Amino acid sequence: MATAGFTELNMNYWFYAYGDVTSFEGLGNLRLVSRMRHAFSSCTAVTELDLTGFDPSSLTDLFYAFAGCSALTTIYVDADWALPSGCTGNQCFYSCKSLVGGNGTARASGKTGMAYCVVDKDGQAGYLTAKA
Repeated sequence: MATAGFTELNMNYWFYAYGDVTSFEGLGNLRLVSRMRHAFSSCTAVTELDLTGFDPSSLTDLFYAFAGCSALTTIYVDADWALPSGCTGNQCFYSCKSLVGGNGTARASGKTGMAYCVVDKDGQAGYLTAKA
């Protein structure tokens, strides 16, 4: 996706309630994404999301970004995935009851905020999986 002339890309509600969609391609090509409010909310048939190549450095809002993705088991990201300071995201993983991070951290009730939008590894509980 060309970003010439863009200062930021808003993904709010892009795929909201795409219940029958099972996969997405090309997400790693997106640049300058700032907001992902409800971006994948209620995509109930998706089991894996591949965000490798996706640059999170411009993100400011992950409010309910993956909420309601009840079949989602894995979110792949680059090993160096890191959210910028100031990014917010209440209920980012609300009702993602099948989600498990790459080191085995299972999504837990009450632990659904963007604090868990990190790579799951020793000493750092998260719901993301670093893709080799």
